[in-house]
Amino acid sequence: MVNLLPLLHGDASGPFWAAWSWNPPVLVLLLSAGLVYGAALRYLGQRGRPLPPAWQPIAFYAGLTSAALALMGPLDLYNDELLTMHMLQHLVLIQVTAPLILLGRPVQLVLRGLPPERLGAALRVALRPQWVRTTLTVLTAPLTVTLLANAALVFWHFPRFYEAALYSTAVHDLEHLSFFVTALLFWWPIIDPVPRHHKLPALWAIAAIFATLVVSMSIGAIITLADRVIYPFYAGVPMPWGMAALTDQQVAGLIMWVGGGFLYMGAILALLARWLRQEERRQATLAEQRARHAL
Repeated sequence: MVNLLPLLHGDASGPFWAAWSWNPPVLVLLLSAGLVYGAALRYLGQRGRPLPPAWQPIAFYAGLTSAALALMGPLDLYNDELLTMHMLQHLVLIQVTAPLILLGRPVQLVLRGLPPERLGAALRVALRPQWVRTTLTVLTAPLTVTLLANAALVFWHFPRFYEAALYSTAVHDLEHLSFFVTALLFWWPIIDPVPRHHKLPALWAIAAIFATLVVSMSIGAIITLADRVIYPFYAGVPMPWGMAALTDQQVAGLIMWVGGGFLYMGAILALLARWLRQEERRQATLAEQRARHAL
């Protein structure tokens, strides 16, 4: 029975870093995103318009590179043998790829790169229906995105649904898509890729990330501390590097519990530092205003 379990994403029998598969839909999507972003940059440069700071394109293309690593590289090819690799794959998509892409401000850049007459016409057509505007408002609301991101995280770690993704390519793709889309929605109001659109105050953004941190670390702790293999699929496949299924599960849980926790804590500290700087500037402005009134 074990020998009949198919590998969903190719052959992982060679060297780890050489384990790549060229998934055509993913490759086309990543290349298209990169070309559109580059074309928008070129358009702005040719017309003498202000270009974004260098760190934004670097962040965007780093995000695309991380997506390629997660969806076509070793993390993908080894995720049928090791829960550890599957966990790393999800961590990259949710906590690395999504925020890096949004830090590149792709929507803002493309909108600036469109000719004004085309931009106005496109926005009028796209946003004219009231239901479209209402749907976008609800979908990008801070509470909505936090609930969606955490619901996806909890749902796909139930053994029944996790195992379904391992046995079905279509379900596996749906799992990745739901993680990535909800991550984009979650980081959207925090990173603010389009100015003045659902920008979360720093303290509320910290609260949203902290709530997600608690959920993520709780799942990681449950997986790490379990005394049996939670996902039977991994108990039935030969594991590389002589790793036992329970050890693999414990390492995967630690990655989610500790590694994912560090990433979320890093985001919280960055937001806290930004909030403190804003408060210092606000207090300095108030003090200056009081000084003027006192004269």
